[in-house]
Amino acid sequence: MDFGLIVDLETTGTDPQKDQVIEVGIVEFGVTSGPDGSLRADMISGYSSLQDPGQPLSPEITKLTGLTDGMVSGHRVDWDRVREMLSRASVVIAHNAAFDRGFLQRRPELAGVNPHWACSVKHINWRKHGFRTRALNYLAADHGFVNPFAHRALFDCATTFRLVAPYMEELIRRSYLREFLVVATGAPFETKDTLRQHGYRWNPEARVWARQMLEDELQEERAFLSAEVYKGEPRHREEEIRDQVPGDQD
Repeated sequence: MDFGLIVDLETTGTDPQKDQVIEVGIVEFGVTSGPDGSLRADMISGYSSLQDPGQPLSPEITKLTGLTDGMVSGHRVDWDRVREMLSRASVVIAHNAAFDRGFLQRRPELAGVNPHWACSVKHINWRKHGFRTRALNYLAADHGFVNPFAHRALFDCATTFRLVAPYMEELIRRSYLREFLVVATGAPFETKDTLRQHGYRWNPEARVWARQMLEDELQEERAFLSAEVYKGEPRHREEEIRDQVPGDQD
């Protein structure tokens, strides 16, 4: 049996260089292989703790999470326990993993701990499975259940686990794939709506349409660009995205 974690953080903001963790949630699960090679995930344990950020919470964060200054005051995460759990996990999963990873990698108590991360936003091809949104609570509703306390760390972990358990094999496999930025250089103006509907976003500085994707999607994307955008030989660029935590500098 391999062990994995679902991790979720609540924070004072979105910038890991200046904002602080105020709540940690972790669900530990075990993964076993069936006779047909399929993976089964079973929840083992959970850990949750508040963390005093040493500064007042903004009204926006209190409204989002329901946490108040009085609730977090004096609390501290058992970072030794978090370190031990991260160190023995074969995979650490988060919904929008770059966010949680960015904060955890800046905790001095976790220095040197570098687990393998998987992101339940991008490493499951939700569009291919027929889901138009990748937001956690909307995906949960589309799968027939509700997160009773959204934006509370442990409940978000439990929701994520229930959501990804049927897709665990795909999630783990695709977490090892390379990621690319596909840039639709020279795309005709009249194809802008087609590109937007296909997930491309306009970069006003570079004045191009671009979309991030994993390497197993590239062949299908090339065919789409050839048929629907360029009406012939594609003229796009494919740029591999290196592993970068938000806030890192080149």
